[in-house]
Amino acid sequence: MATLDLHMYLRSFMELFMVIPAAAMAIIPVRSFRRVNLNFIVTISIVIFSVFLFGGVFLGTVFEQRTNIILFPFMLIFYAVYHFSFDLSTSKKIFCFLNASMLTGFSTMYSIFVSAPIEIGNNGHVLYLRSSLICLGISLIVTAVFGRTLAVKLPDLLSNSSLDKIWRWLIMAPLFMTLMCMWMTPISPENTMVGRLRHVSMLALLLIPAVTWTLFQIEWWVMKRMNDNSELQRSYDILKLEEKRYANTMSALEEARNLRHDFRQHLLVINDLAKQGKTEELIGYIEPFLQTSSEKHRQHFKNYVLDAVASHYVELAEKQNTKLIWNIGLPEKLPFKLSDICALLGNLLENALNATSKLPEEKRQVTIAMGLKSDAVLVISVKNPFTGIIRKDKDGFPIAAAKDHGIGLKSISNTVKRYNGSISIDTDNGIFDVGLILNSPEI
Repeated sequence: MATLDLHMYLRSFMELFMVIPAAAMAIIPVRSFRRVNLNFIVTISIVIFSVFLFGGVFLGTVFEQRTNIILFPFMLIFYAVYHFSFDLSTSKKIFCFLNASMLTGFSTMYSIFVSAPIEIGNNGHVLYLRSSLICLGISLIVTAVFGRTLAVKLPDLLSNSSLDKIWRWLIMAPLFMTLMCMWMTPISPENTMVGRLRHVSMLALLLIPAVTWTLFQIEWWVMKRMNDNSELQRSYDILKLEEKRYANTMSALEEARNLRHDFRQHLLVINDLAKQGKTEELIGYIEPFLQTSSEKHRQHFKNYVLDAVASHYVELAEKQNTKLIWNIGLPEKLPFKLSDICALLGNLLENALNATSKLPEEKRQVTIAMGLKSDAVLVISVKNPFTGIIRKDKDGFPIAAAKDHGIGLKSISNTVKRYNGSISIDTDNGIFDVGLILNSPEI
């Protein structure tokens, strides 16, 4: 009797052990988005899985409860810990969790068809040991087939802000397929042994992972094309800014040529006014020449592309009477993708100018500071006053007042994540203060 009990314990344990590869498939795509310490995730996972495995074995053998009855209540606990541990939107976390459930459900269902000849005559509430090992093996094969998709391509999709609005709809696919796998799983292995049903089913059911894998590849390919188009658009915008600055420079040079051409005549006028002691007229005559060498064409960045972006926003600031205070300490060459830094600077300045435009003119001021903390760490700070009340979400980001607002900060956050950096937003004392730290990909 003791031997039989030990054997039943082992059978129950192996059947419940399927939760381990399922957990791996859920965690792999979101591993880089964790909001808590890795040691905490490992510790709490060991505790929960130990309680689930050994508690489930006890319930399964002593009270003869089926695995599904034990699993479903624990799924709520698993998801609660999963939801708390990772920093993603709820719809994205639900999608990854259901995607793991779908792949595990397929593995379980397919193993029933594969091991049906073994299970004939099994009157127990758990699978035979060989069947559980087959189920575990199929699950590991599915994990390996989807390994690159889960580890590389799905995280890329999760990081793409342009897909944020569609995840709530995408979760319907793995939810539907999980329910379908549960519904298609044979209640009795004898049902699969009718004629060629088992062989036909085993072949047809392979379409589920094949179609799922293909859809992931298509979605990832579409996302990459969207990113490439965005990169081209960003490069085009930068070129337009450079073209505009070039036109302004040529205009200034033309003015300088005209001044040089008339320089002798101007000297004669100045000399005549000076001899006559007409000081006020002299100052009035010189004033326009001083204005042409004002800070309008001042160089803010040694890098000409960043300087073109800065010049564009300087012009916008002048139109709305906003003062820009620059504190830049950057070399000409940076260990970062230039288009990303231009996008960050542009988004930050656009947000700041939009906020200050609502203030009285005497309060319109934006302070920009950029510098390298070390050879591979870039620090960016943009501060501006604002009016009204800013509400923040649980991650500390301002909640957009309108539907299309807040897109710039989302783009900034995604770029910062790609550089393993950090972002801080402070709204104390009526000052909106955004601070960014970016780490070079080289370190």
